[in-house]
Amino acid sequence: MELNLKIIKRSTMKTKLLLLILTSFLFLSFISIKTSDDDKLKNKLIGSWSGFEEDNQQHGVTKYWIQTRNKNGTYIIMFTYVEDCEVESHIEKGKWWVKDGLFYETSGEDQKPDIYEVEMLDDSNLKFKAKQLTTEFDNKVYEFFEIRQE
Repeated sequence: MELNLKIIKRSTMKTKLLLLILTSFLFLSFISIKTSDDDKLKNKLIGSWSGFEEDNQQHGVTKYWIQTRNKNGTYIIMFTYVEDCEVESHIEKGKWWVKDGLFYETSGEDQKPDIYEVEMLDDSNLKFKAKQLTTEFDNKVYEFFEIRQE
């Protein structure tokens, strides 16, 4: 009788241990799926992209840009603005990342990031839609497109 109790206790402990290991494995695989989705999006955004917009940030202004997003989370953008036949250029450097499926971008250490929903239209075309911006624009629903440059 005593031998049977020891076998049952060991069997119950093994079952509990197996359930704990299985539960932990499932939990960790769900976490890695989330991370992997963000990593996949980040990898698709790496590289050189160009875009333009007209009257979207400020009425009467057309803006062109070329941006390089690096794998290490840094970026550089060269902007060209055209307003009333006047042309200005500006270079911006900063950091970018993807978290929970959203694109974050900041150009300063103390600055809050701009946050965008990003949609891959295909391998070479992106659509960004602002969720939270640090600057107020004329257009309350700020969207723009970028095209991959190879």
